[in-house]
Amino acid sequence: MNTTNKLRAAVCEDVPSDAVRLSGMIEECGMTADVHIFESAEALLESLKPGMYDVIFMDIYMSGMSGVEAAGKIRETDRKVALAFTTSSLDHTLESYRLGALKYLEKPVNAGAVRETLEYALLLKQRSGPFITLKASGGGEVNIPLEGILYMESQGHTVKVYTYSGVIVSSQSARLNEIEKLLPAERFLRTHRSYLVNLDHVRKADREIHAFVMKNGDRADIGRGMFAKCERALKLRVIEKAGRDDISEVHHLNSKSNP
Repeated sequence: MNTTNKLRAAVCEDVPSDAVRLSGMIEECGMTADVHIFESAEALLESLKPGMYDVIFMDIYMSGMSGVEAAGKIRETDRKVALAFTTSSLDHTLESYRLGALKYLEKPVNAGAVRETLEYALLLKQRSGPFITLKASGGGEVNIPLEGILYMESQGHTVKVYTYSGVIVSSQSARLNEIEKLLPAERFLRTHRSYLVNLDHVRKADREIHAFVMKNGDRADIGRGMFAKCERALKLRVIEKAGRDDISEVHHLNSKSNP
């Protein structure tokens, strides 16, 4: 797990002097933040992965793709990252709110507005629940909310993290054994040497294919001789979530499990 008091910010700005000025304000505002600068929306989108940044400062008017267009693409895969538009015009105010922008900052941006944006972003991050931080392939770190993880699959020296937003591939330094230690055991279950499953997103335990069927239809294999243990862990998790006096969900799972 990672601390929730540190922010990772991206500045997308095609005017170098504006980018340097804004990144300087972020670094000098008194909050702990790592800042990455991108000179175009295309450059940002090329490297972006869901959960990579807590807040993105986006200039609206840039050569090539506009900030509004880029924000729309970001929202297709990442609904949680805080977006703050920086611009010299108020023409896109309504559009920014449609895209869930946290702030709309007029240029020249002032330090007070930047700090306020960061404080809001930090509050959102702290309220979003626990997450795990992994190094992603291609560089950079990614914050992945635990609630959004379906399962993880080890393939060679990498780990693929399957989420509702897509698949995140870890760097070659990741090992499933190491990641497992960072996750709550009552929620995440090692079902196979290559699979680590979030029990909250399991639809059923299928004895015929010897696997968990996930709520999105994917299959997570269960190791030989582990089916009874995995099925029992799933039922216990359902009881824990529903309350020990309400076992209707357990009966529901029993009816869906293959004999």
